[in-house]
Amino acid sequence: MAHSHHQPLFKALLPWTLALFAGAAFAQAPADSEAPQPSLPTKLQYSSPIGAYQAYADQQVQSWREANDRVGQIGGWRAYAKEARSGQPAPAKGVAPASDPHADHHQGDTP
Repeated sequence: MAHSHHQPLFKALLPWTLALFAGAAFAQAPADSEAPQPSLPTKLQYSSPIGAYQAYADQQVQSWREANDRVGQIGGWRAYAKEARSGQPAPAKGVAPASDPHADHHQGDTP
């Protein structure tokens, strides 16, 4: 083994040699440095995320019985779940609201 005294020197110089070659590779200019650069937009546009905000508006108060009847006409809680999933309001099942909201409170009897 006549070459054993050169091994420590080789191991010490190897990292420096690799670093030198890597630095030389990065220092070279790219071959097509004259390539046209993409043009940047000339006009900036901004759209506010709250631009379509609608303020709260009071709703007309209705009787609880009418509200419950309406839910029944629409199809119950399942219709509201489907509405939430699709984003479209659930139509009533062909039942028009009564013209007199108090008509069936007493089932036709007078108080």
